Amino acid sequence: MAKIKELETNIESIAKTLKHYDLFQSALGVGPITAATMLVLLCNPEVFKNGREFAAYIGLAPKSSGSDGKNFVTHIPKKYECNNEVRTLLVQCAHAICRSKHKSDRVSLILARKPKKVVIIAVANKLARQLWIMAKKGEKFERRFILAAAQ
Repeated sequence: MAKIKELETNIESIAKTLKHYDLFQSALGVGPITAATMLVLLCNPEVFKNGREFAAYIGLAPKSSGSDGKNFVTHIPKKYECNNEVRTLLVQCAHAICRSKHKSDRVSLILARKPKKVVIIAVANKLARQLWIMAKKGEKFERRFILAAAQ
């Protein structure tokens, strides 16, 4: 246990010197290990075309392929086709978000309708996309509420 604490302290002290560390720490459920991992993975967010492509690389969204304007959504990547370590970290962050006493209304509504494992993957997918946007724009995490017009 002491060795783990020492490693966490070392990782955090190194990561604090980088500019996006505080950005990633501001996201819900993200701790020092996940933030440090995202620093490495998203040091250049331009590698991924958009947040969906980043989530597919991690294994949280279906991959898409095609050419000549015809795009086909295929499947969620299997065990050896994606970055399992990062996927595991983001799923753990999603568990923390779903267990939180102060979870958003969106998460509460989805938890009421869908099985817990489905919700956790959906929250992890959303978190991955938000982290990519944070790295791309350099802005801190903020909750954005989508207001729909009454019909």
